Amino acid sequence: MDVDQDLELPAEARALLDAVVAIGSDLDLRGVLTRIVEASCELTGAEYGVLGIVDDEGDFIDLVPNAAVGEQFTQIGRMPEGHGLLGLVPRERRSIRVDHVADHPVSTGSFPHSHPLIDRFLGAPVLVRDQAFGHLYLGNKRGHEEFTATDQALVEALARAAGTMIENARTYEQVEWRRRWLAGTGEVGRDLTGTTSVEEALDELVVSLRDLCGARLVAYVRVDAGLLEVRQVAGDTAAAPRVVERYADQVRDVTSSRVPERIPHDHHRTTLVVPVHTRLSGPGAILVDRAEETPSLRDIMLDLVSVTAAQLGLILDRRQALSERAQLLVARDRDRIARDLHDLVIQRLFATGMQLQGARALDPAELRTRVDGAIAELDGVIKELRSVIFELGTGSGRPLLDDVRALLSEYAAVLGFQPLLRIQGPVDRALVPEAGSHVLSTLRESLSNVARHAEASSVTVELTVSSAWFRLRVVDDGRGFDPATRTTGSGTGNLRARAQELGGHVVVSSAPGQGTVLEWVIPTVG
Repeated sequence: MDVDQDLELPAEARALLDAVVAIGSDLDLRGVLTRIVEASCELTGAEYGVLGIVDDEGDFIDLVPNAAVGEQFTQIGRMPEGHGLLGLVPRERRSIRVDHVADHPVSTGSFPHSHPLIDRFLGAPVLVRDQAFGHLYLGNKRGHEEFTATDQALVEALARAAGTMIENARTYEQVEWRRRWLAGTGEVGRDLTGTTSVEEALDELVVSLRDLCGARLVAYVRVDAGLLEVRQVAGDTAAAPRVVERYADQVRDVTSSRVPERIPHDHHRTTLVVPVHTRLSGPGAILVDRAEETPSLRDIMLDLVSVTAAQLGLILDRRQALSERAQLLVARDRDRIARDLHDLVIQRLFATGMQLQGARALDPAELRTRVDGAIAELDGVIKELRSVIFELGTGSGRPLLDDVRALLSEYAAVLGFQPLLRIQGPVDRALVPEAGSHVLSTLRESLSNVARHAEASSVTVELTVSSAWFRLRVVDDGRGFDPATRTTGSGTGNLRARAQELGGHVVVSSAPGQGTVLEWVIPTVG
């Protein structure tokens, strides 16, 4: 007798081994799941197959169909609710074979629109370490035959093997995601030399995080006494104010509780709101909108975004420390100048006064000489004062952003809601104080116009700085107006005059029911 014939495996066993080898050859999780469904259909002769993936609560979050039914399942447009036979498999945690679906006691007898009609049914749970990952459902064996006990045994064996391969694929996906995260964020912020490099590091961090998460938008949002400031943004920048406003409550909640929040959506999408802890820069949060979150990344994505938030917090504290150091140097310089004023200028004035006081009894010739000397001394004092004033610069007024924040907080009571502030670029270093006062006056007048006429429910204030221009943009969602039928009022005229005085311009765009956008643009200085 031939030895090879003695060792020849049954056809079903060979098919099962071939299926296991084929599934194990793919490291991509989605590829593994698709191969499981296709192999199950080939082993049993099923026309239709789908692997329903569930979350920790047992709710379906994704479907992986075979090619024959993929387009039909896409058209259904909703997840199963776990009724009928679909719910029986997870409840009993065992394989179930049914010859006629309509005759089964738990069958509902109805299918969603575009769903193929199923008469024969075979289902089995897919477990990963005794935890339900999903459930495999097969329907309608080819040739209108019934599923056999052998088919059921093959599917059970394949489901057990699939659990191990799914775990391996999930581990690989997690490791690969961590590797990409380290490559994208590991070096950011390690070589900071000043304010500009800090801004670049923050921009690089949010861009890297968006690419890594496949998100529609990533933004760093600072929270200051209820006022939301949209700072660094990567992705759909035009939608940033609307997105941040939509999640304003979650942003405020996580900054106070310091507990990240995960907001799931359909089709593997989720929004993450993660607090940014700082010691010097004030509270804030990273908003990752519509990230691509597969089941295997559900836990580590939130953890690693939290690590990125901690990294961002360190960069922010570094920037604040540099700023406070610069302010300390200025304060020390002012103390030195004050001492110089006292030691040099005031003492010289006092000495000159004493000389003049003692000249009362002198004869005219000596008196003239004494007065001439006093005048020369006063000229020297004036030069000293000019030098000191030049060193002091234009004064010690607070940064423009602090004044803007205070103004927005002031108008929150007038408007009935807190405006949203969006900042792009080094706003505090872009303008001289005189131009900054025009910015504040323009912003005050714009907010007053919104409060009086717009009937708005939200306002976004944007401050944007480029190498050549400074732009103040005020957007409201109020009733708007028709520019063709509305005459220019004194308020708009004042805004235009201020801009023209500084070499800039004003653009106001609106439409009935579409809100109003005001753009006030002037050249940057400094």
